[in-house]
Amino acid sequence: MDSESEYAIYAIMKDNGWDSQKINDLIYKMSVCSDRAQHVDKKLQHQRVFGNKPTLLITISFDKALDDAHVVPEMERFMRLFKESDYKWCENAIYSMEFYSKEGWNPHIHICTDKNGSASQIAQAIKRSPGYKKSQVYNVNVKAGTDKFHTDYVKGEKKEEKLENCDKDEQFRKEKNLKSYYSL
Repeated sequence: MDSESEYAIYAIMKDNGWDSQKINDLIYKMSVCSDRAQHVDKKLQHQRVFGNKPTLLITISFDKALDDAHVVPEMERFMRLFKESDYKWCENAIYSMEFYSKEGWNPHIHICTDKNGSASQIAQAIKRSPGYKKSQVYNVNVKAGTDKFHTDYVKGEKKEEKLENCDKDEQFRKEKNLKSYYSL
C-alpha cells in the first residue's frame, strides 16, 4: 500500500474517532495481508507454469456390461449431471473418456482438477451426486498429485505399456465423433 493511500485511510479514521494506535495497527495488518495475497498469487502462477500445482485425478468407472452403443450416452449423461452439480472444486478441470485398459473393455472417465479438498471428501461428494446415483457408475477413485502429470495423463500422454490402449481409445473416439479431452 502506498503512503498516499495510508494517509487517506488515516484521515478518514481519525475523523471518525479512531485513535492513532488503532489506525496504525489496522494499516499494518492491511499491508501484511496484501503482501501475503501477492505472494500466494505468485506462488500459484509459478506452480502452474512449472507443472507442480497440486491437483486431483478422479477416475469414474462405468459398468463393463455397457456395450459400445450405450456407453457414450451414459458417460455424457453422467458428465451433464456432474456439471450441473456445479462443484467449486471442479474449476480449471479437464476430462477425457476412455474405453480400454489392460483388461480389455473398461469404460471410464478421467477428470483432472485443481486440489481444492481432500481426495476422500471429493470421492464422497461424487458418490452422493445425482450423476453417480443415476448412472451406471460402479467406482470412483481420487488420487492427489501434480498438474503436469495429471494433465498429461488425461490428454493421453501415458507410459509406453498403456499406449496400445490409448490408440484403441483414440480410434473409438473417432468412430463416435468424440474429442480427446474436454474442459469442464
